[in-house]
Amino acid sequence: MEQQFGCCLWFDNHLAEAADFYLNTFEDSKKLKETHFITDEHGKIGDLLTIGLELAGCEFLLLNGGADFKPTPAVSYVVNCENEKQLNSVWERLNQNGQTLMPLTTYPELGKFGWTNDRYGFSWQVRLGDSLQTIIPCIMFANENYGLAQAAVDEWIKVFGGKQTFIIKGKEERLRASGFQLRGQDLIIMDSPEKHDFDFSMANSFYFYFKDQADIDHAWEALTTDGKEWPCGWMEDRYGVYWQTVNDKLLEWTNDPDSQKARRATQEMYKMKKIDLAQIQRAHDGLS
Repeated sequence: MEQQFGCCLWFDNHLAEAADFYLNTFEDSKKLKETHFITDEHGKIGDLLTIGLELAGCEFLLLNGGADFKPTPAVSYVVNCENEKQLNSVWERLNQNGQTLMPLTTYPELGKFGWTNDRYGFSWQVRLGDSLQTIIPCIMFANENYGLAQAAVDEWIKVFGGKQTFIIKGKEERLRASGFQLRGQDLIIMDSPEKHDFDFSMANSFYFYFKDQADIDHAWEALTTDGKEWPCGWMEDRYGVYWQTVNDKLLEWTNDPDSQKARRATQEMYKMKKIDLAQIQRAHDGLS
């Protein structure tokens, strides 16, 4: 199936080191593509800008974005391991030089499970599953968002297309956790009544490969009307979750082997909030 979704992790340098770390941690992993700064607006020309990875079937983009944003456990990644040996190995690597949030042990409702922030600050829930290793993004609603998880799932399904896959309820039939799919990608949402000293951060975001301008326009209007618009096609919805705009043509233009064309397309994109594919193509082609 053609890739439609990915997770973006915001770094302040250390991209190559982090990529090797993750590639050596997870099963069925491979490096997809590297990109470099081709303008000096946001970094030094020639330095690594992104590294794309596929980790246990899930696409990740490591972004060299600077020191502005740090990850929080409001977004984590659930690693389902196929046996205890694999689970212990993944946990040992992720937890080494990290921060344990829940020790790896057997919990009454969760089975064998652990939750840690890795050495780069990104949050992972590691559990014993019953199939090949997978990674599923997990979004935790808490603080002002507590009680809004079901509304968010309904809205995201309406915007992107998808379905709810399971619901776990707690006291008074309140939703505790739910599984859902967006364009074929499995995700989990948790509704936490506990107060936390963190919330969502631009260091964790999700992106879709949008089909065309109409697809981009639909998502942009739906997410930013009560949310926020950010440069370069980043959207913040009304819950504070961050989404990015990716499009195959956009990637083709901004990564053109002809450096002049790629630079023109990239500089045009930097001027925008909502992505305008036609305008970026004109810049790429030297027509504007």
